[in-house]
Amino acid sequence: MKKLNAEWHQQHPMPAKPTTEQRLQWHWEHAQHCACRPIPPALLELLKQRGLVP
Repeated sequence: MKKLNAEWHQQHPMPAKPTTEQRLQWHWEHAQHCACRPIPPALLELLKQRGLVP
């Protein structure tokens, strides 16, 4: 079951037309505070390449 942290989402909107770096940062922070959806596979791969996730 997915759990939405509505307060976090309200305080941290995704920027309009985000760069890859902004998307990485947003999704990384999102994963720490909300469980409504996983990090997209392409971004997860980039995080793995940077050694931020196993």
